[in-house]
Amino acid sequence: MSTSIFQRINSGWLTTAYATTTAVFIGIQSFLIAVLQGPWVYFHAHGAVLWAILTAIVVTTSLVAAAALLFGGVRIYRRVCAAEAKAADEIYHDLLSAREAQRLHRARMHEVTSTLAGVRSASELLCNSDTLDPERRVAMMTMMGSELRRLERLVRAQRGGADTMPIDVGVIDVDAVVHNLALAHEASGTTVVHEPGNALAVGSSDAAARIINILLDNAAKHGSGAVDVAVRHEPGESGQMVVIEVSDDGPGVASEVRERIFEWGVRGPDSAGQGIGLNEAHTVAERMGGSLRLAAADRTTFVVTLPSAVIQRPTAEADKEGASDDVVAA
Repeated sequence: MSTSIFQRINSGWLTTAYATTTAVFIGIQSFLIAVLQGPWVYFHAHGAVLWAILTAIVVTTSLVAAAALLFGGVRIYRRVCAAEAKAADEIYHDLLSAREAQRLHRARMHEVTSTLAGVRSASELLCNSDTLDPERRVAMMTMMGSELRRLERLVRAQRGGADTMPIDVGVIDVDAVVHNLALAHEASGTTVVHEPGNALAVGSSDAAARIINILLDNAAKHGSGAVDVAVRHEPGESGQMVVIEVSDDGPGVASEVRERIFEWGVRGPDSAGQGIGLNEAHTVAERMGGSLRLAAADRTTFVVTLPSAVIQRPTAEADKEGASDDVVAA
């Protein structure tokens, strides 16, 4: 951004022309006034007529000069105002870009912190517990590897400066994603009751993990008791959908923020959070073609919907081919 308004609008020539015109008119006026006051006007045979003509010329040129100077001043003022408005607009857009970059950075750091906490807890559990059965120990180690790879992809995207995480089109094993995250949160001391639904969704497993991880983290921080996660297929307006319900027995969302709970920075009066996670989860869900909402239920329940990878075929066609009614779209 240029530090000089006139350099920005390239109007130095206009200022020079304005100053030159002013000098010329002042010079002409001075000359004519000197002529009017000259002795030869008063002693000339037609001095009165000549004086009247010269006076008319002085008045006329004064009016022309005033109009020209006013016109030039208005043009310069308009140019300066336009340049100032352009500069202000650029500053505004720079501030918006900086704010979005800051939001993106904070959202990713929120996810990185949560993921690292789960991996650290699992690592400590594996190192300090002698009571884990071999099967659960293997499951914990598998989860840690999966979460560390997801964390690596998240950090790589942050380092690359991408404005949004890529939403790859693939088939998501939703139950597998929930299972991994449930292990991570259970290592941190949260009991997660997972009700699998053999659901397959369309989109990115990393993106789905971000949504579910945020909801589990939110339930662990603000809820109480066990966190229930139910997964199922359900018909929607645009086709078959995968529904993921995350509920807990916490105090619930305060009434004054229920309508704005997914806005950036909005949090309950008693919340120690930053109002980042739910906004991020809502944004990612919509980018995947789904949604996130707060259900009107006795328990605090967040409902995620994602496009299903399973297409339900007409019953007659399925019976004819002797196959199942459902096929995987991918």
